[in-house]
Parts: sequence; C-alpha cells; structure tokens
Amino acid sequence: MQSDVRDGQTAIVTGAASGIGRAVAIRMAADGTTVMCADVNKAGAEETVSAIRSDGGHAKAVTADVTDEASVAAMVEASLAETGRLDAVVANAGTMVEGDILSLSLADWERALRFNATAAFLTARATLPHLVESGDGALVFTSSTVALSGMKGVAGYSAAKGAVAALTRQLAADFAERNVRVNAIAPGAVRTPLSESQFRARARDEAHFDELLDGVIQRYPIARWGMPEEIAELAAFLTGPGSRWMTGQIIPVDGGLLELR
Repeated sequence: MQSDVRDGQTAIVTGAASGIGRAVAIRMAADGTTVMCADVNKAGAEETVSAIRSDGGHAKAVTADVTDEASVAAMVEASLAETGRLDAVVANAGTMVEGDILSLSLADWERALRFNATAAFLTARATLPHLVESGDGALVFTSSTVALSGMKGVAGYSAAKGAVAALTRQLAADFAERNVRVNAIAPGAVRTPLSESQFRARARDEAHFDELLDGVIQRYPIARWGMPEEIAELAAFLTGPGSRWMTGQIIPVDGGLLELR
C-alpha cells in the first residue's frame, strides 16, 4: 500500500461496481483514502470493496441510484456516518445511449440526460456543501471525448456528456472561492464490461466481436483501447494534492484521438 497526505480522507466514487469506477476506487484507496463505493449494483460494489480491503485499504459499499434525489442524499449520509467527512467525489456513474437524432426516441433522449447529466447534477448538489466544509474539496466528473468532438450515432449521449462538461466549468467558477476545485475527465474508448456488452450485443459471433473491437481502435493514433486503470491515474491526481491549482478543466484521455486524428 502506498500512502500520502490523503490518509484519513474520505471520497465517494459513483459507478464503483465495475469498469472505470472500480479502477478509480481501487487507485484512490491505494493512496490512503477511505472510499465509499457507490453503485446501484450492490454486489458489484461489494466486490470492489473486497478488492480494496484485500490490499489493506479502507472502503465501504453504498447502494445508490444516482438518478434518484433521495437515494443520492442517502449515499451522502451513509458516507458521513462512516467517517464524518467528505473530501473528494468522483461522479463517474453514467450509461451509453446510442442513436442519431432521427432514430432516437424521446424516451432514450431523456434516459441519456437522466443517467449522465442529471446524475452529475444530483451528485454535485448533494456533495458540494460537504466538500466546501472540508476546506480543500475536489469534485471530478466523467465526461467523454464526444462532449468535445462529434461522433456519429450518439446524439443523446453526446449532448448529455456535453452538459457534464459545461456543468464542470460552471461549478468551478462558482466554487473556486470556497476552496473546491471541479474538473472532468473525457475518456476515449475504454474497454470495460459495459463497452464490451454493447459490442457483444451487435456481434454475430466471436470473430465478428473481435472485428468490431478492432474497428474502434483504428481511429486512435495510439492504436489500442484505453484501460480503466489509465483513467484512474488521472482521477487520483485530480483529487489529490498535486492538482490544487487546477479547476474548470476538461481533460481528454484518448490515445491522441482529438488532437492527432
């Protein structure tokens, strides 16, 4: 176990049951942070906690639906009951919704906004007062490269993640004087259980699945999928002492996609 000045601090990571959220929770715990692993998938969150504790870290699973105001409030209350403080939040929970604007139903449009933009709003609103109280709070959102550059076939998701990017800048402006920094990570294609499930749903067979995965990385100058652990490294930095003069940033982690393609 590594440790730094974050020993004794508490963080909430939403969407911590798998993928990027799990990697972020594990990485932050390695620095001495007590991590509240929040997810609607309780069993998955508990698996993340087990992984953290097996490495000597401190964590607790919290069942939370980040699209529900009361559930988010209960998540925060459970976190405060555990340690009495909240120093950092990684608002990572979200979901992909596919479809261009002509094929996207109103229900799917609203689902994209609810699970991404509204979830970010509810998480921020419930946690910011406690981040202010900490005196050195950090809030990190997971946005996406599609918030910064268009991609075919994801109109609702792009709009929702664009809202997260705009919310990041707004909250950074609103809370800088209250010693809370607010930043966002904009990942490119990251290989997670969620992304794999989406491609498996399209694939005719295993060979076609591999072909679909290979097709994605052809767009990337660094020609491979990103890994959750690589996103987690940036999240750990943005919630740690090395980023205390950074706020309002939307930072791509994308294998060179936006700048070099």
